[in-house]
Order: sequence, then C-alpha cells, then structure tokens
Amino acid sequence: MSTSTHSCGVCELRHITKCSIIWCTECDEGLCTECQEHHSLSKSSRNHNTLPITNYQKLPPDVLKISKYCEKHNEQFQIYCKNHESPCCSNCVVESHNECREFTKLSEAILNAKTSNAFVEIEHFLAEVSENITKIRENRQENMKKISEKRMQIEQEIEQTRIIINNHLDKLQEKLRKELCEIEEKENKEICQLISMLEEKENDIAECQTNILSIKQYASDLQAFVSMKKLESEVSLKDEFLQSLINKAILKQHSLVYHLDSALQDFLSNTHTFGQVVIEAKPINVVVTRTKGKHAQIMVPEIKTGSIEDISMKLLKTIHGTGDNIYGFCMLQDGKMAFTNNKNSIKILNNDGSLHCCVNTPDYAFDVEYINKIEAFAVSGGYHGKHNITFINMTDKQVKKTIPLESAAYGIAKKDAEFIIFGNQREIQMISVQNETVHRIVSDKMSSGCCYVATFEDNIYLTNGNSNTVTCYNQQGKTQWTFKNESVLKFPVGISVDNSGNAFIIGNQSNNVIAISPGGKQYRQLLSSIDGLSSPYTLHYDRSTNQLLVANFQNKAFIYTFM
Repeated sequence: MSTSTHSCGVCELRHITKCSIIWCTECDEGLCTECQEHHSLSKSSRNHNTLPITNYQKLPPDVLKISKYCEKHNEQFQIYCKNHESPCCSNCVVESHNECREFTKLSEAILNAKTSNAFVEIEHFLAEVSENITKIRENRQENMKKISEKRMQIEQEIEQTRIIINNHLDKLQEKLRKELCEIEEKENKEICQLISMLEEKENDIAECQTNILSIKQYASDLQAFVSMKKLESEVSLKDEFLQSLINKAILKQHSLVYHLDSALQDFLSNTHTFGQVVIEAKPINVVVTRTKGKHAQIMVPEIKTGSIEDISMKLLKTIHGTGDNIYGFCMLQDGKMAFTNNKNSIKILNNDGSLHCCVNTPDYAFDVEYINKIEAFAVSGGYHGKHNITFINMTDKQVKKTIPLESAAYGIAKKDAEFIIFGNQREIQMISVQNETVHRIVSDKMSSGCCYVATFEDNIYLTNGNSNTVTCYNQQGKTQWTFKNESVLKFPVGISVDNSGNAFIIGNQSNNVIAISPGGKQYRQLLSSIDGLSSPYTLHYDRSTNQLLVANFQNKAFIYTFM
C-alpha cells in the first residue's frame, strides 16, 4: 500500500506527485485520472474493484492501515490460519505457522464477509450496547432530576421545620415577656403603695416637728407638759410602724433575675446540626439486555417490589379535552376513560383522547366506578336532587338500577360485590348491590364534604381536605393509621391503591401526587407542578394495566405507566 492515499501510487513510483481520485482494493493503492484510465483498460486490472477516494477515506484509521501485503515479507496474503485467526503469506506459513494444521485460502475465508452472520451479530450487539447505554444514561439523568427534586423537597422540609421552631420560640418568648411585665407591674404596685405610706408618715412627722417648735416658743408650761405626753405617744406609733416594716422584710431589695430553661440550654449546648442528609444507594430499575452469549453480561435486575422508594413511572400520554370541573374518573377495560364534571352526564373519551360519547345521568355526577362484569357505571352524587347511587348500562346508556340513600354521596369505590361511599352525613358507608342495604362503617364529623374513598383487601382509605389527613380504617371502622404532613400534602382529594397496598393521593392545594406506604409511615412525592399538575383533583390506578391516571381540575389528564 502507498504511504499516502491522497497520492497516485503509480505516479509516485515515477517520482511524480498527483492526487488520486479512486482506490483499487485489488492493487491496494490510489490512482489519478490518467492512471485510472490505463488501469480500467489493462487486461490484468480491468476487473478490479475500485471506489472513489473520498469514500475510501471514510474508513476508520485502523481499517485504512490494514494491507493486503505482509509487512515482514512484503508478499501478498494468500492463506488464512484458523488457529491464529490471521492472514499469512507463504513465508509466514513456513516461519511462524509450521505447527498449525488448519489453513484455508484467504479468498475463501473473506468471501461474503460483509454479509456474514458475524457482521450481523456485531451490528446487533452494537445496537444493543447503544440501547443499553441510552437506557442507563436516561436513568442517570432521571436520577439527577429526582435528586434535584428531592433536594428542593428537603429544603422545603428544613424551611418548614425552621418556621415551626421559630413560631414555637416566638410563642414562648411572648409568654415569658408577658410574665416579666406582670411581675414588674406587681412589684412596682407594692413598692408604690409602700412609698405612699412612707410619704404619709413623713408628712405626719414633719407636722409633729413643726408643732414641737411652736409649743416651745409659744405654749405655756401646762400646755407644753400635756402636749409632750401626746407627742410621745405619736412618736412611739411612728417607731412601731417603722419596726413593723423591718420585721416583715418589706424593705428587702428586690431584683428581676432570668433563668434560661434547662431544655433550651441543652438545645443550645447539645444541638450541633439541623439534621443529616445521606445518600441511599438502591438498584436501578433498568434491564440491560444481551443476546450474544460470548460477551460478558452485566445484568441490572428489574425491581419487582412494592416499596414506594422503588416506584418508577413514565408518562405514557397526555389527554386534552377532559372538560372543566373534573371530580371523578375511571378507566374502562378497553382503554376508554370516563370523566365526571359535576353535571348531569359522564364524558367518555377514547384511548387517543377523542370524544367517544356522553352518558346522561339523572342528577349531578360526582364520582364514578366502572363494573366490568356487567359493563355498567356506578355513579355517586345526588346533592341537587334525589339521593341515590345510580347504575347506568354502558351499552344502551340507560339507568339500570338506583339504590336510595339518606344523603348525597361523594367518593365511591368498588369492593367485591359491594360499594364503599362517603356520604353527606360525614360517614363511610358500605352498600350491598344485591339486597340494597346500607351499613355504616365509621363517622368522621370533622371531614369536608368532598372526601374520596378507596379500598384494598380489608382496608378502607379516606381523604379529608379539611384536616389535611389521609386515614386508613379496617372494615370494622377501627383506625389503622393516619397520615398528616401539611408541608407535603395540602387538601388531599382523589385516592387510589395499587396491588401492593401503596396509596396514591392527590394534593389539590399542594399540586402534587404522593405515595404512602401500606403502614402509613413512609411517603414519597411522585408528581408535582413540574410535571404539569395544576389544581389536580382525582386519580385512578388501574390494577389490570398497572397504569395511573391523574386529572387536573381543568381540561387535562395524564396517563403514567409503572416501569
């Protein structure tokens, strides 16, 4: 091969420098315009494969260095040694491969190399590696995003903690300040009373002194004698008053002294940090696929766990045109979505977000559940008319059944052959569809009207926007746990529970979706306003498809799939 692919190899031998325009893969050199013409007409080279030099130069540098000639013996390679997997010239066979037994013609070994299975496997493997790298890169980017979100959440928690501490200290300070002022006022009052008495006695003594002076100057001896006895009595009384003050310890010096509470002293002395931030390392939810067995594999296991820390979601689609005032919605078995917007109808959208139809309801519809078995909707509401749970057939869109209630119903959830509702009487009720009986489970008089319910196994979940709480009850109405953290969840409304017992709750005023662990002790924010949430109100977890549907109050919903 010539030293430069830019110069014509034939012309270089004639000590002429010309740029090559083609490359001959047989001759292994570049050719200029004149030499190309001769090359294409010569009997020995007219059938050689050539390609434009610009295309040849697109090859990687390592490939350009590969020559048809042996660097050691300057002979063309003719033989391929299978033992060493390398091309050989005749001299190489004698000198370096005399113990090898598996040879083949090089022309046979390289035949159809570009279309061989080996190239296909390499291309496939590179595509897999590229895909895996992309997965890991995207996962790391997502991890970085979550770290940033978690950092902001922790900052908010720190700030909220500081506010709580400050408010508490402000209250303690104000209380102590009032006590200080009250003590000062009391002491001043007592001292003022004593001063007033002393001033009165001073005036009496001054009057006595004036009288004595007058008596000495102007009174007769009889008058002086009689008056002296009276004055002695008055002086004795004044002395007794003074002695009584001394005996009662009234004349002790009073002073205000401040003693810092020992708990605050310990806080100042022993508290050296606001908290601790650590990194928790957990397996990532990425599956690295490898199909070529000869390559080493680093498999990252797919997480199959119910822990809220392992939840990973991906936005599947955004649905527009859901309408205004979305209070409830659910997903049908065929992927359609049903929305209630506090009107006399249910709006049904196709999987792509287009309008399928509207189903009329006898009264304002608040929440909705779909019963796959009978292909019917169970609709709660009734606060502008008759108090019923209404069952509407999906096929003919006619009312199939109504179950009368004592008050309007808000949140509704299906449990086996029964329904759990939260009624306007501020209590959770279980309704039997078969015999239409209503059983009271538990009362919550402190709750707001628009409370939502969900069920999982033997538990019933209730959101309370008034108290910013989520409460889990058993079927007997006994409280299992209550979650409240106003820095994380404000005005909780829509709620749904996944197959592991994790509860997903919407915070309407906090513009987020959080997950609460089955025991109610752990929580994690999954979605926020960054993800497009704006006054969200309701959500629905589909246990058959493992998808979460989240709806804003106005005109937009999101479908997430769990990875």
